[in-house]
Amino acid sequence: MKLMDLKSKNSVAVSLAILGCVLTTTLNSNALAEDLWKKPAVKQGVVGAAAGAALGALSDRSSVGKGAVTGAAVGVGTGLMTQSKYFRDKPLLRNAAQGAVIGTGAGYVTGGSKVKGAAIGAGGGAGYHYVKKYLDKR
Repeated sequence: MKLMDLKSKNSVAVSLAILGCVLTTTLNSNALAEDLWKKPAVKQGVVGAAAGAALGALSDRSSVGKGAVTGAAVGVGTGLMTQSKYFRDKPLLRNAAQGAVIGTGAGYVTGGSKVKGAAIGAGGGAGYHYVKKYLDKR
C-alpha cells in the first residue's frame, strides 16, 4: 500500500467520523429524532458505521465506504437483536448471534472467510455472556 493511499483512506475515515458527530448533534436537537436515537438499532448502526469505516481504512483489501456500509448494516442488525422480544429472555443465544453477525461483517470487510468470522464471533459472544454472568454474580 502506498503512503498516499493510506493518507486518503485516513482522511475519508476522519470525514466520516466528523459526519457521524454532526449527525449525532443534529439528531439530539430534534424531539422526533431524539425518540429515534433512543432505539438501540439506530445507535448501534452509527457506531457500526464508524467502526466499519475504521476497519476499511486499516484493511488493504477493502475500502472505507464498503466498511462503513457493512458496519452500519451489522450495527443495525445487532441493535434489532437487542430490541427483539424473542432474544430478551435468551441472552446466551442473543450474544452468540450478535457475535456471529459481527464476525461475518468483519470477515466481509477484511476479505477473510465469513464462515470463520461467524464461528469466532459466536464463540466470542458466548464467552462474553459467561464472563458477564460470572462477574454479575460476584
